[in-house]
Amino acid sequence: MLGIVAALYLFAASPAGAFDLFAQHEVTAQFATPDGKPMGNAEVRAFAPDEPNKPAATGRTDTDGKFTFAADRDGFWSAEARSPDYVARVMIRVGGEQQSQNWFSPLFVVGFLVVMLALAIWYRLLRARALGRRS
Repeated sequence: MLGIVAALYLFAASPAGAFDLFAQHEVTAQFATPDGKPMGNAEVRAFAPDEPNKPAATGRTDTDGKFTFAADRDGFWSAEARSPDYVARVMIRVGGEQQSQNWFSPLFVVGFLVVMLALAIWYRLLRARALGRRS
């Protein structure tokens, strides 16, 4: 019984996360008033680059004024937060230039380390044989 109560508590205490199969980026915007205070529980609308009049995501900010949404394409996204006293707007660049490919892929590094380990073991075995013949 205690396990069920604990499981229910975990589900109730954690915020729900949205899952978008086609999202390329997860974007977080933080909204604040002109004097720097976070706009907590403000209504937010986010607009895609090609559709400035149709909200792509809606919701509310958390207590820190943060709002997270999934962006399915690159470009300049805009978001607007409204509270009873303030309106805040932000432009967000999503994507852009591709990151440079690293020549050292993880597979290459692991393969190199395995080969070096094999050489070290082989060298130790040869040395042990050579020292064993002298005695």
